[in-house]
Amino acid sequence: MGARLDRRTVVVTRGKGGEDTLSARLRALGAAVREVPSIAFADPADPGPLDAALRALDRFEWAVFTSATAVDRTVARLRALGLDVAALARLRLAAVGPATAERLAGVVREPDLVPGEAKGDALARALAPHVSGRPVLFPRPAEGRPETVAGLLAAGADLTGVEAYRTVPAPASDIAPLGDWLARGEVDAVAFASPSAVRAVTGALGERAALLRGVLLAAIGPTTAEALREQGLEAGVQPERYTGADLAEAVAVRLGPG
Repeated sequence: MGARLDRRTVVVTRGKGGEDTLSARLRALGAAVREVPSIAFADPADPGPLDAALRALDRFEWAVFTSATAVDRTVARLRALGLDVAALARLRLAAVGPATAERLAGVVREPDLVPGEAKGDALARALAPHVSGRPVLFPRPAEGRPETVAGLLAAGADLTGVEAYRTVPAPASDIAPLGDWLARGEVDAVAFASPSAVRAVTGALGERAALLRGVLLAAIGPTTAEALREQGLEAGVQPERYTGADLAEAVAVRLGPG
C-alpha cells in the first residue's frame, strides 16, 4: 500500500515493553506516533496450575493460544521451570489468529490450526472436529472471554484451562496525557490492539473519554471493536487481517493522501 501518514499523529494504546509491529509500521508509513502504556501483564495469582500442566505436557494432545502474550508467558514459564520448549512443539498447536500464529512460529513452531476468523468462538468451532475426548491445554488470561472455553467443552474436549497471566490497567497517570492531547486537537487517530486497552483507556479518561469520538478509532479486530461499542464508541478502521502491521496499513489508507 502506498498511503503515507506524514504529519498525522496516531496514538498507540499499548502494553508496556519494547517496540511492537503496530508502532513500527506506523512510523515506517510516516506517522508521528505517540505511545500510551495502557495495560501491563502480571503473573498468575497462583502459578501452580500452569506449572503443573507444563510439567505434564506429554499428557496433552493440543495446546490452544488466544493471544501472543499467552504464547510468550507460556514459553517464559517453561524456561523458568527448566523445561524444554520442544515439549510444547511436540503437541498440536492452535492459534486464534495471524498475530498469535506469528508469535508461535517465532518461538515454538508454525501452528497446526488457525481459524479463518480471529475470534475465540471461531477457534473453538475449527477445533471441534479434532478434540472430542482429547486432552487439550489452554493457557489463558485470567480475564479471558468465555467463548473458547465454552466451545471446546461443548465439543467434548478434555480441557485443562490454566491462568497464564493477568492483564492489569496501567496507572491512570500514564494514560492521562491522551486526554490532554485530545482536548488540544493534537490527535488524528487512536489505535487499540485489545479489549483490555479499550477498557483501561476509557476507565482512566473518565468523562474525557467522550473526546475519543472526535478522532479516528482503529481496532485490531472484532473483539476490540466490540469493546469500543460497549463504551459508546465506534471503530472507524478494522483490518481484514488482525495484526499490528495490517492495522497500521488500514489507518494509512483511511488517513493518508488520496
